[in-house]
Amino acid sequence: MKYNYVILGSEADFYMASYADLFNCSYAKYLWRRIDTDSPIITFLYRIHMSPITNKFIELPMKSIWNRWVFREKFDNDNPICFIFFAGRNKEINNGAIYYLRSKYKNCKTVLFYQDLVKKSALPQIEKIRNQFDLILSFDQLDVKKYNLLYYPLVYSKTDIKKSDIPKSDIYFVGKAKDRLEDIREVYSRLKDSGLKCDFHITGVSPEDVREDGIVYNMPVSYEENLQRIKASKCMLEIMQKGGHGYTLRYCEAIMYDKKIITNNPEIKEAPFYSEQRIQVFENPHEITSDFVLEGEGKVDYGYKDKLSPKRLLDFLDNKL
Repeated sequence: MKYNYVILGSEADFYMASYADLFNCSYAKYLWRRIDTDSPIITFLYRIHMSPITNKFIELPMKSIWNRWVFREKFDNDNPICFIFFAGRNKEINNGAIYYLRSKYKNCKTVLFYQDLVKKSALPQIEKIRNQFDLILSFDQLDVKKYNLLYYPLVYSKTDIKKSDIPKSDIYFVGKAKDRLEDIREVYSRLKDSGLKCDFHITGVSPEDVREDGIVYNMPVSYEENLQRIKASKCMLEIMQKGGHGYTLRYCEAIMYDKKIITNNPEIKEAPFYSEQRIQVFENPHEITSDFVLEGEGKVDYGYKDKLSPKRLLDFLDNKL
C-alpha cells in the first residue's frame, strides 16, 4: 500500500459490521468516535460544546479546537495518510478539520464517501466542500453522473451471527418508511396473499398510518437482530426509496449470507453479481412469484463475497490517488 488509511466513520452498528474487515488491519484504522480519545472528561466537554441543544440558544465559538482530536493515533510506518470521511462527518468538515489535517500531515490525501443519496445526506451542498477533497465517491450511479463523482459500491464484511429463537420466515423486510410506505404495503399484501410467511418491520411511520395488518411498526431492529432475521429467512426484500439508483446494504447482506433477494431496482440487472436464479426484479407487485422464494433450499452462492470487503475499497483508492 502506498498509503495508510484512516476511516472517519460512524458508530452505527451496520457501519461497524460493514467495515469490520479493517479492525485488525495494519494499514487502516476505523474511527467511530467523533474525537479520538478515551478520556471521559474530554468527551463530555466535546459533547457540551457541540450539543445541538446548547447551540440552539447561542452558537458557541471556537469549535475548531477539536480538530486536533480528530486523529491522534500513529502507524508503524512513514507512509502518507489518506483520510476517508463519511458524509455524516459534516461537523468536522464544516469546522475546518480538513485544513488542520493537511497542515499537520504533509502529503496526506482526503476522500469523501457518500453512502446515502447526496440530497438526503448531512452534506447535501456538495459544491461548497468539493475543493477540500482529492476524491469524492458515491455508491449511487445517478448521483455519480449528477454531481460528477467517482463510483464505488457499498462495502461489507461478514460477521458471525449469534443463535436466536427467531421463527423461520419465507421473506424478510426491514427499513424506514421514508417515501415508500404504500409500496411496501402493496408488496406485503401480494406476498401474504400468495401464502408466504412474511417478516416485515417498518419504522418512521406516523401513528395515524399504523395498521394491524401483520407488519411490525415502529419497533427498531438492532443490527444484530437484523442479521438473525436474515438468517431465519429464505429470501430478502428490497424496495428502493424514490430517486435511489445504487446497490444498497440489502444486496451486500444477501450476497454475504447466501440469500435470494426480490427488488424493484431494475438497474440490479447490470450488477456483476446479478443472476435471475438469485435475484427477482419486479415493477408491479403482481409480477412477484412465490415459486422464486420457495424453490431450492433457500441458500444461494453469488461467488462475490470477497469483492465486498472494505479492503477492496482501499486497494481502489491506492490505485486512484
